[in-house]
Order: sequence, then C-alpha cells, then structure tokens
Amino acid sequence: MAAIGSSQVSTPFELIVRMANGNVQVINLNAQDTASACTRAARDGMQVLSCNPQSRPNSLTGNWQASEHMRLDIANFSFELSSLLAAGLSVMEALKTLATKESVIQSRNAILDIVKGVSEGLPLSTALQRTPGRYPPLLIATVRASEQTGDLGTALRRYAEHQLTIKALRDKVVGSAVYPVLLLAVGCLVILFLMTVVVPKFAVLIESARHELPWTSQLLMSWGRFAAKHAWEIVVLGLGMLIAIFAVGNYMLRFGGKSGWIESIPLIGPTMRKFRHAQLYRTTGMLVRGGIAAPRALQLSSTLLGDVDRKRLNQAIQFIHEGRSLSNSLEGAQLADPVASSMLAVAERTGALAEILERIAQFHESRLQRSIEMTSRLFEPLLMIFIGLVVGAIVVLMYLPIFDLASSLQ
Repeated sequence: MAAIGSSQVSTPFELIVRMANGNVQVINLNAQDTASACTRAARDGMQVLSCNPQSRPNSLTGNWQASEHMRLDIANFSFELSSLLAAGLSVMEALKTLATKESVIQSRNAILDIVKGVSEGLPLSTALQRTPGRYPPLLIATVRASEQTGDLGTALRRYAEHQLTIKALRDKVVGSAVYPVLLLAVGCLVILFLMTVVVPKFAVLIESARHELPWTSQLLMSWGRFAAKHAWEIVVLGLGMLIAIFAVGNYMLRFGGKSGWIESIPLIGPTMRKFRHAQLYRTTGMLVRGGIAAPRALQLSSTLLGDVDRKRLNQAIQFIHEGRSLSNSLEGAQLADPVASSMLAVAERTGALAEILERIAQFHESRLQRSIEMTSRLFEPLLMIFIGLVVGAIVVLMYLPIFDLASSLQ
C-alpha cells in the first residue's frame, strides 16, 4: 500500500486511485479536507475514484473507536433512529427526539450537530461525515447507500443488528480467555508468595542447621537469603514489572493487536485470523445488501483485518478492478478457502452475493467456535500442569534439606 504524508496537516484520508499506468491502488495521505486530498492526488497524476476520512480501528477486535469526547453508543443510536423512522417520524423529528432523551451532554451535542447539518439541507450521510473520525465509515456508507434506495430505516436496523452480532462474537472470543488469564494470575501470585515469604524463612531455618544441601536447594536457599535482605527492593521491582506488563499489554490491545507477529503465535494466531475473516465477510455482506458495490464494501471492511491480510485484501481489490472475478480475486489473495471460493462462485452465477457472504461468515463463525473450544480445552490443562510443576518444584526443593536433616538425625 502506498502512503503519502504531510507534516502541515492532521486529518488522514484513504483514497482509491487509478495510476497513470492504469493500475488501481489504495493510498493514504493527510490533508485539511476531502477537496485538498483529491487535489494533491490529482496533482501527482492520479485519478481519484474514492476519498474518505480514515477511522481509528481497534487493533485487537477491529472495532471502530470514537474520539475521547464522543460517548454516543453508535449501535443503539442506529437502532433507535430506525425505530422512530419506522413509526412515521421524519429524519429531523427522529433526531430531535433522540437528542432530547439523551442525558449525557456529549451525546446530546453529537446528535444536535447532525440536526444542524440536516437543517442546512445536507443529506444525513454528509451530516454524519462533517466531523471526521466521529462516526464509523461503515455507518456513513450504509446511510449513503440507503439514501439512494429510500430505505433508511431498514438500513439503520441492519447496521445495528450487524454491530450486535459482531459484539457477541467478540465477547465470545474475549470470554474464552478470562479463565486462563485468571488461572495464570493466581498461579503467579502463589509462586510470588512462596519465593518472597516462605522460601526466605526456610533459608534462615536451614542455614542454622549447617547441613550440606543439594545444589538445587542451595540455589533456592541463596535466593531466599537474598529476598530476606532486599524485600522492599523486590516488592518495588515486582510492582514495576506489573505496571510495565500492563502498559505494554494495553498498548498492544490498542495499537499492535493487528501486527503480523500475533498471527504467528500457535493456537492464538489462527483463532484471531478466523475471527477477523468472519468479521470481514459479515460486514461486506451487510454493505452489499445495502446497495454498496463489492469492491467498495471490501475496502470499507479492510480495517477489520490484520496488517498482512489488509495488504492481501488491497491486492484482491486491485484484481477485481483489473477484471477478475470476486471469487478468483479473494482466492488469489489467500483470503478465501476452497469452501468460500466455491460459494462465491455460486453467488456470481446467481447474483445472491449478500446472502452468500453472510453464509460464509456463519461458516467461519462456526469454525471459530470449534477453534475456541479446542484451544481452551488444550491450553487450560497445559497451563494448570505448568503452574503445578513450578509450585511443586519449589516445595520439593524447600523440603529436601529437611528430609536430609531428618535422615541424619536417625
């Protein structure tokens, strides 16, 4: 993926352009507004096919994150707006009603900003897009497509249901990791207690016996004497390590969760890739059902993927613009397995692309569920065995000198 930057501007834009040689590429550049971004690309000899502000994807889940001052629940907002439209209210009346019921000042102001844009004669999609980064590109694209078909209420409800489905899938993945994390935390606390409290007391007791110890026990007792003399330093160091681990973990969740190295981790990497592919197909199916062309739908869904798969998806989009079929393009970019490729080929013959994409998403979700169950069933016993072996080794090394001392007394 090409990238163009500028140090004088701050808003990132994502453009789909046709180069002078005829190739279609996706580029990123910073500009003050959409017009400036298109002008800069045209000045470099590119034909702009699409230009949209970039959102900030969540790195682990692929979920869009609003700005720090934005507290509006996008899925709930979409569902409530669709319900009011279905009841017969106009867009302006529905938005004013939602603004009135909001008790959080930030959420109310966000809806009032939309009301202001619509009252000025702007389409709802343009009013949503006036504040870059506030609303997800998926929502804006869904609303823009529904404005052409006149089915805004249904499109908003479809978007809300899609967000709830993705959230349920994400919660299922996160929930499966809760027990192993708790087990690991408890095991580490037990080991820390043994090494900093119990072992130092044993070291003082055994040292007074003046008895020859096995070299493994000598190492453990040496640590015990060191811990007894530097207890506060060890506590401070331990707290510092915990803070550092928390900070690094938080950074990875926010910014590094889509790095390629994560997919190379056994068990975890393939599970994360299945989760992202399920998101990709379900989101693309939702957008296609709303009237958005498949290449543009895939481009909007690219933020859900990891770094490696995002590059593959851009390559697949380029294949599509070159005239290759959707199934062939995704298979060539290693984003469609034989089952998905066969189902997409059927969709190309029947025209039921949205339904087929959702079925592929369901297929990936079922595989993801089996993968999660298998990973948890394998990982949890291994983790328990590892913690048990460490704790058991510490206890045995502590008691060996006592056994030797008892034997000598007999």
